[in-house]
Amino acid sequence: MFATLDEEELALVTAAGEFIELSKDEIVFSPGAPGDHLYVIDRGEVVIRSELDHEQGRELARFIAGESFGELDLLVRTPRSAYAIAATNSRMVRFPGVDLDLATFFHRQPEVSARILFKLLANVAGRLRSTNRLISENTAWVRELRRQVYLDKLTGLYNAAFLKEELNRYAEQADSVLTLLMMKPDNFKEINDTYGHEAGDNTLRQLAAVFGKALRDRGTAIRYRGNELAALIPRCSPADADALARELGTTVRTMDISALTGGTSVTVTVSFGIGHYPSDRSNPELLVTDTHALLFVARAAGGDRVLHLGDRHEGD
Repeated sequence: MFATLDEEELALVTAAGEFIELSKDEIVFSPGAPGDHLYVIDRGEVVIRSELDHEQGRELARFIAGESFGELDLLVRTPRSAYAIAATNSRMVRFPGVDLDLATFFHRQPEVSARILFKLLANVAGRLRSTNRLISENTAWVRELRRQVYLDKLTGLYNAAFLKEELNRYAEQADSVLTLLMMKPDNFKEINDTYGHEAGDNTLRQLAAVFGKALRDRGTAIRYRGNELAALIPRCSPADADALARELGTTVRTMDISALTGGTSVTVTVSFGIGHYPSDRSNPELLVTDTHALLFVARAAGGDRVLHLGDRHEGD
């Protein structure tokens, strides 16, 4: 649960948490109890049951050392809906500690807490994509959770966390064929430096709108990082991906951003990197990193061009 946190974030979590020891069959929490804590098991096992009576109730889930539970109720502030019982003598971390609530913890360190909350939400959303053990994915709060975790607020596109999740999902499916198309403006820094960051943000919003419109009914548009956009396009041939990129490049060159630059006419150009799964890279992570690297190869070569992983480039 906390593996992705950096040292500063871990130090805050550690200070706010506490170790607890439980004997076999001791109850961690019961239905109706406030969902004020999450738990990370250091040793032992915890079982989640609908009833205490083994004959009347049923086992809903079982967690072992290294796993966490209780975070769903903590994040949405709902009472517990089942029993959590130590299946063996167990030791676990309770976060936050019994004398500290989550809102107070976040209030004390708002910036770091926002990063922690985002990572907790991302972890929970990742779990919900891979398992349906405890709750239906169609409930309203889960849909809202996914919206918050996977949408980029500036552009309205999906974000890098969604890209990672979707690529992993495709990789788990037999016979998946997928194209990753990435786009980066060549002269975005000049726009930012000359006309200010507000003009840069609004230019990015306009680029994202053009990008999303071009991808409609073809694939999924994503803001990868900074001013870089990406698209996942199922079963797209290299020729079709190339044609789409060149069409996008033409559209962007004709984009009017004079309202953002005080009336000055500025032509925005973009470069593209295109990679195909699994023909170019069978590893999703390498597909992203190597396709992303093409953007900088293209820019170093003068920009305003389309490069493919299947081609050889200077410096490869």
